[in-house]
Amino acid sequence: MVDENKQNNKREQWKKNVLDNLKREAVKNIIARTGDLARLDAKVNNTYTVYIKDGRMIKQPTNGKCVVINGKIQN
Repeated sequence: MVDENKQNNKREQWKKNVLDNLKREAVKNIIARTGDLARLDAKVNNTYTVYIKDGRMIKQPTNGKCVVINGKIQN
């Protein structure tokens, strides 16, 4: 009986870890897709995307040439 409880606890812990990892991957995919959609939307509307990379705010027009805006971002 004790061994069964240990096995069930291990199994439940394993399931929890797997689900947590799947949730993280899902969030990563959503973030990546959001960036892709922003770039596509900018291209369709002939505008630009703005994002933060390495602590700097970057403005990227549809031609792909990046421009740094306002120097370094304070954290």
